Amino acid sequence: MLKKKKRVTKELFQTVIKSGSTLSGHFFIFRFLKQKSPQYAFVVSKKIAKRAVVRNKLRRQGYNALKSFPLKDYAGIFFFKKQTESTTFNEIKDDIESILNKLR
Repeated sequence: MLKKKKRVTKELFQTVIKSGSTLSGHFFIFRFLKQKSPQYAFVVSKKIAKRAVVRNKLRRQGYNALKSFPLKDYAGIFFFKKQTESTTFNEIKDDIESILNKLR
């Protein structure tokens, strides 16, 4: 899990959804806005994984993968796509890396 300062707040979440730009990867849809400090979030819908245990596991894997990259000054939300339920940690990490490289 990221530090509280580096997580997207409720107000910022709505702003990113309404006026943010979008990038797509194999396992994620990434919505983002440029800002002064980095803040990120991961969202797993019930359509993706019915059980909360699986949803929480996917979110934890996303946050752990994100920790290994230098965070740029964006407010970003990673939305998991349907095929992510059966992916490995390394696949998630590679997809996050490719999305973050598109930002630069």
